[in-house]
This record gives sequence, C-alpha cells and structure tokens, in this order.
Amino acid sequence: MTSERYKVENGLQIIEIKISETDQLFDLRDPAPFREKDLDENFTRYLEGSLDELSLRRPIKIQIYIEKTKGQLPPQIIKEAIHEYFEYQTMMKQAQLTKHMKMAQLFLVIGISILSICLGIAHWIRSFDSEIIVTTLREGVVIFGWVSMWKPIELILFDWYPIWDRIRAYRRLAKAEVEILDNENLIATSLPSQAPRD
Repeated sequence: MTSERYKVENGLQIIEIKISETDQLFDLRDPAPFREKDLDENFTRYLEGSLDELSLRRPIKIQIYIEKTKGQLPPQIIKEAIHEYFEYQTMMKQAQLTKHMKMAQLFLVIGISILSICLGIAHWIRSFDSEIIVTTLREGVVIFGWVSMWKPIELILFDWYPIWDRIRAYRRLAKAEVEILDNENLIATSLPSQAPRD
C-alpha cells in the first residue's frame, strides 16, 4: 500500500523533490559532462529511500520543482542524466550479482570438498577404540566440516537478495517518468515510460 506521504496521479506514484537550482542534482566533483555526470548522493539516497516505501505494483514519477529558472540546465538533459545514471547503476549491480554467484559456486565446491575430507577422517577415527578423546576428536572434525559449508550456503540462499533488490529498484528509477516543474508552471515532462516489470 502506498504511503500517505506520496501522491498518486493517473496510477503513478509521485516522488516530489524541491531544489533551488539544477546543480543540486549532480555531484559537482565529477568532471564529466552533465548528461554523464554522477547524481548527487543525497538526491539518489532520497530517491532510493522513497522507492522502498512505495508499492511495487505501480509505476513511479519523479517530480522535480526548481525555484530558479535562469541559467539552469534544460529539462531534457536532467531527464537523460537521471535515466542514464540509474541504467548504469543497474548494470553495475548486475555485474556484482554475477560475480557474487560465481564466488558462491566456488565456495560451495570448496565447502563440499572440506566436508567430504572431514567425514572421511571422522570415519577413519571411528575405527579406533571408543575412548572419550577419540569420540570428541571425531565429533570435532565432523562439526568443522559442516561449518565449512556455512558461508557458501549463506551466499547462495541469502546474500544475493539485497543485490537483486537494488537491481529491481534501479530498473524502476531508470524507467521512471521525470517531470520538471517551475513553481506552479510545468516546464517539461519526459515521455511516458512503460511500467517496469518486477
């Protein structure tokens, strides 16, 4: 269910942002042209935080209110910069997820190998007299083998989800409709985008 903090217009969930000038949207330390420049960290953090509160079932619109108009960047450049930034972030997270799964597979092979060796050693120890020291050693070797499986299981079952969740968020932001407003007057609206698939 959409938070009451956010308006819904024509089926679109609205993320509203008010700034004094367009430079506030960008990381001015980045020497790249504005279309390719990184977005401001506070701006992107706000977008991501807002997205976490909104319904996954509805598309979103980013409405940016600019107080000053003279000497500001054209709306089309702002729109393209936002879309390109989040498309790039999506690709980076996809690469991270691919690397993560390869590492998980490698750790799984290592874990299974260690577990097999430990079970073999435990079976060998079992052939000795059942003294308490031998029994304790055998159990310790078995536990060590299973502990070696903890990390690959964690990587495969749980650790991938936060990365995938960010990919999904960045895709939605990359496809979001962007609307630039000057006080009460509409300056420009980006072309409507299709609702992203979750």
